[in-house]
Amino acid sequence: MALLPLRLFLGVTFIYAGIQKLSDPGFLHKGAPTYIGTQLHGFANGTPGGFLLRALAIPHPTLAGVGVAITEIAVGILVTAGLLTRAAAAVGLVLNLILFLTNSWHTTPYFLGSDIVFVFAWLPFVIAGAEGQPSLDAELARRAKAPRPSRRGAAPAGSLVTRRVLLRQALLGAGAATLGIAGIAYAAKGSYHGAGSPALGAARRPKTRRTPTSHRSHHASHAHAKSGVPSGAVRLGPSNALSRGKAATYRDPSNGQPDVIIRDTNGQLTAMSAVCTHAGCEVTYQSGQLYCPCHGSVFNARTGAVERGPASQPLAIKHVVESGGEIYAVPS
Repeated sequence: MALLPLRLFLGVTFIYAGIQKLSDPGFLHKGAPTYIGTQLHGFANGTPGGFLLRALAIPHPTLAGVGVAITEIAVGILVTAGLLTRAAAAVGLVLNLILFLTNSWHTTPYFLGSDIVFVFAWLPFVIAGAEGQPSLDAELARRAKAPRPSRRGAAPAGSLVTRRVLLRQALLGAGAATLGIAGIAYAAKGSYHGAGSPALGAARRPKTRRTPTSHRSHHASHAHAKSGVPSGAVRLGPSNALSRGKAATYRDPSNGQPDVIIRDTNGQLTAMSAVCTHAGCEVTYQSGQLYCPCHGSVFNARTGAVERGPASQPLAIKHVVESGGEIYAVPS
């Protein structure tokens, strides 16, 4: 009975996790900060479980995201009800183990990542199920041991429903509850309103040409502003491809890692690493801030400073130059 609170916590948490995914307007919207495809790429980057995501999930992000969400709801319902508890707990353990080997792998120290804790929280229920606790498994076991009425004699009034019938009814009820909760969560998500951070080179030039002005990011040195484009700088695209209040991503010319460049409302450019300092996921620009889709960290879009954890280190500032109507990245 001492494990009953843990079982209920795991069950309710998994139900909530599935609802949270399906009710998020950006979860299935490409370019949103919480888009499942962006999360999967972040989870697979440099992790031991990344090959599983690249082989099974990344090619079909929508199917993977919806499938995981529905599985989480189903596992949560079964564990909360104590129905097929061992099997449901085993599925939950596998899900959290995969997340530990991908999502939480870069979290240091390791105990700050919740997935490894969930793995060991599931283990007692994989071993012992809901033994000694109020559960449908206990009721099924009791029905299995109940004496059957004699074939010759009439069945006693109010005879018990057989274990097989009860199991079938319970599974049908759990399945209906899973689909019902998933459907309500998805229907309640509403429409997504927002824009992501496209690649800078993918933007189109507007048809109207303007006289190019030469100004540059306040993060580059004053010497570069007078000398124009520094040696080794790499062209990213035209200045008019990035309007005020917008951002775009590009590959750092020094190491090939993703960076993000932002033009503020005053027209100044700021560039910084797009790799979250918490677990290595790629951040996305949204509503004047940089968001990590994996764990919800938020960074200041001008300084890279952490505004909301779990990240604790700021994003590294990068150097860009704007000259002659073009934007250049300066290798660090």
